[in-house]
Amino acid sequence: MLIRTLPRTLKVGLILAGSVFSLSVQADVRDAQTFYPQDVGFNPTIPTPEAFLGHPLGKRVARNDLMVSYLKLLAEKSDRIQYEVIARSHENRPIVTLTISSPENLARLEDIRAAHLALQKPGNKKAIGQDMPVVSWVNYGVHGSEVSSTDAAMPTAYHLAAATGEQIDRILKDSVILLTASFNPDGNTRESGWNWTFGSEVPMTDGVSAQHGEPWPSGRTNHYWFDLNRQWMLQQHPEPVGWVAKFHQWRPNMVADFHEMHSHKSYYFHPGAPDRVFPLIGKDAMALLSDVVQGPRDFMDSEARLYFNEESYDNFYIGKGATYPHMYGSLGILFEQSSTSGELNTPRGLLSFRDNIRTQYRVGISLLDSAAAKRESLLSFQRKFADATKSLAEDDKTKAYVFSVPGDDARAFHFLELLHRNHIEVKRLARDIKVEGKVFSASNAFVVETDQPTYRMIKGMFERITRFENNTFYDVSGWTMPLAFGVDYAAVTSRSFKTGDTVLPAFPRQPAPAKADVAYVFDWSHYYAPRALYRLLDAGFRPRVTTEPFTTDSDKGKVTLGRGSIMMSVGWQGGAKPDELHSLMSQIAQEDGVPVYAVGTAFTASVGMDLGSNLMLELDQPKVLLVIGEGISQYDAGEVWHLLDKRMQMPVVLLHKDKLSWVRLQDYSHLVMVGGSYSDLADKTVQKIDTWVKDGGTVVGIRDGAKWAGQKLLDLSPVKFNKGKLASAPRIDYANKENAEAQDIIGGAIMAGDLDNTHPLGFGYQRREIASQRNSLLAFEPPKNPFATVVKIADKPLLSGFASPENQQQLAGKAMLVAERKGKGSVILFTDNPNFRAYFYGTEKLFMNSLFFSKAFNKPRA
Repeated sequence: MLIRTLPRTLKVGLILAGSVFSLSVQADVRDAQTFYPQDVGFNPTIPTPEAFLGHPLGKRVARNDLMVSYLKLLAEKSDRIQYEVIARSHENRPIVTLTISSPENLARLEDIRAAHLALQKPGNKKAIGQDMPVVSWVNYGVHGSEVSSTDAAMPTAYHLAAATGEQIDRILKDSVILLTASFNPDGNTRESGWNWTFGSEVPMTDGVSAQHGEPWPSGRTNHYWFDLNRQWMLQQHPEPVGWVAKFHQWRPNMVADFHEMHSHKSYYFHPGAPDRVFPLIGKDAMALLSDVVQGPRDFMDSEARLYFNEESYDNFYIGKGATYPHMYGSLGILFEQSSTSGELNTPRGLLSFRDNIRTQYRVGISLLDSAAAKRESLLSFQRKFADATKSLAEDDKTKAYVFSVPGDDARAFHFLELLHRNHIEVKRLARDIKVEGKVFSASNAFVVETDQPTYRMIKGMFERITRFENNTFYDVSGWTMPLAFGVDYAAVTSRSFKTGDTVLPAFPRQPAPAKADVAYVFDWSHYYAPRALYRLLDAGFRPRVTTEPFTTDSDKGKVTLGRGSIMMSVGWQGGAKPDELHSLMSQIAQEDGVPVYAVGTAFTASVGMDLGSNLMLELDQPKVLLVIGEGISQYDAGEVWHLLDKRMQMPVVLLHKDKLSWVRLQDYSHLVMVGGSYSDLADKTVQKIDTWVKDGGTVVGIRDGAKWAGQKLLDLSPVKFNKGKLASAPRIDYANKENAEAQDIIGGAIMAGDLDNTHPLGFGYQRREIASQRNSLLAFEPPKNPFATVVKIADKPLLSGFASPENQQQLAGKAMLVAERKGKGSVILFTDNPNFRAYFYGTEKLFMNSLFFSKAFNKPRA
């Protein structure tokens, strides 16, 4: 950002003996005297952020715990504020929301909320009264490293608590304001710690200084290294679960989302690129949004500050903070400011952290003022939105979506949980129905009717969109939820279906099995079967895996189990007692939602092998190393860590890449290498990994990790693709560069694959069709080993999202998942990401199979 006045630090160069030295001269401009508006008075009994923190805003990144304490103090000091903890992070830090309005409005707050929600019901013709406030939400710090966002929460809250005068009286009278800080306290704490560690008393304006860098993992992400701004719809972490619940409690008219961008840029806010808006977001929303941000425009213009709208950023992916609200009639508004955590020389001049905080704060107040001034327009829009949504649903040929998740009640639960958190009503299917040649049974199928207030979000989650006005995407282009969850589903275009009761998500706890005389068995199709298996291995038991289906008599009658099922013998368990085993199997049924069957004989008279068959393979306890650190994708690594640690409750050793050269690999069974760069691994380290694999270790490569492992360990190079239209075009106007280059990428699409579900890595899957998330052209030619291609990319691969026809054609028939034995070990290569953003439940089992069954397959016979 261009600073128009003298910077706080005036640098004077002295030339001595051919060298340039710098003196720092302090110049107090645009500081305390101008940080807050000069025409606004403030209540002297309410402390400023500076007085509470003990340092000026912008001197350092404020500690998160101190920010929380300050917000709590404001609520104690001011009758305009209510304080609430709406969620806690993975590291148990509070996410705080202040509810701010006039004392008179706060006294009738629940009545205001009820009236506001009633306004959003279709057909509501009640006049909008003068006493109905607009509901505005300003949120900060979803990316913890975007520090002007987090720190700006404090002066904004102070202003709303302490300011006096006509403007603040009007804002408070005509608004209920929700202020949340910080959305990502764990990441912000990492960033603050870095800033305090490397901050200097003398301002360091050189961008190479450590202060202007950030740690690995960066403070952008949460504890498990997820980008929480992509989690509004997904809600796979406690932070977004809390704040999205708060959103639905109020359904604000306006949601402001404060961010930072690269330091060389100016200042951006919505509306974004006009041709990159999700189809179910109306032009009327964008027009009203543009009116509301006139307040920030006026402020920026009043100080000759540069900004831009309608380019670079979009409103397409409905799972991020500035777009999700639009699906419910709120205006989501993104603000992006050039980034610094101190004072930084940039091509636009000296960028100041303190001035950045000021800008975010002053823009926020101008936005709240503008929203209050446009109260009637915003409230009227939300009422019209409800009626328009009802009309869209009535005109839609699709009347419902029917779905089922046979053989996996836990995965069904998580899908129902996702729908419920997004306020989508689900009912049971009351009678069998046949759709598109597939029969959905009333015993295990569900129905989502489209004619409900959340119609737009339903369509956004269930539809497969493959055609776009603009093929350039700021985020993923395809996110069809049933595909990601591996759910059987179909669109219903008639009213022939019959529904039962509304379904609320409940974890499928299973009854304890009877005490077995011979063995316990459970099917691998259940989502938490890997967690159950690890419990057994970690307790010292010796389970085995079946390589063929079998049928047996059990305490619950005759039962058929598929390949990959787990057999736990009562005998031959060393010193373990049968009572201990039964207790653990009961725990598995209850806590993991896995049906467990007690078996009284090893003989299976009808189908499949007996329980003592040689086709029941022994299993070893996985001991997993996950490569992390500089050059490694924190997102990919975090997804593996989260899956194993949080969901499957399996330990995973996080190993910095530079320690691979000396770590004792023999102590571990698996080395997981995710996306990132491995070109700096020394030849000795590569040879060390190769020898370890031959001696029995398993490398699991994902994306770039798969490319490296394929080349270095299997001599298997990725396919070299032609670059589509861009490479073949003789000439393209530079103005079309962005759109032309978009043709050569995979825009975060969902691709179809053919899974060999007879292979151990395919155990637990009932269907061969599988959908996976892809954002690159990385793939392998099917290896010479005819059994090594576990997932082949389909001939018509695109299911949802964008991929050019040329790229689709080139990917067709290539290998997405390859599994080869090498010596006593294995190398397993995923060119797609099976754990993407923790919501691809449908492919996570492939990854878990790579840990448990990496030696359950053999080389071809010579």
